[in-house]
Amino acid sequence: MNKNTLGIVWKLIIASLFVGMALSYFDITPAELIKDLPETIGRIVDTAWSGVQWAADYVVLGAIIVVPVWLLMNISNIAGKFKKKD
Repeated sequence: MNKNTLGIVWKLIIASLFVGMALSYFDITPAELIKDLPETIGRIVDTAWSGVQWAADYVVLGAIIVVPVWLLMNISNIAGKFKKKD
């Protein structure tokens, strides 16, 4: 095997390790994965969607403070751009 092929094999082994650890965290065994593939995919999608919803709540909450502060800090730059167009 050349150096490139060994690198690809090594990356696949590492990726498989991390995916296996993640699936194990969600109590998914290889037998369940093969037997109940549609249900497993549904569980993964549900978990991912709940993670997106969790993150979205925090993004909106933070944006309530961050966006007005950013606007106040940059209002002179924004006004200067409109004055240059006239």
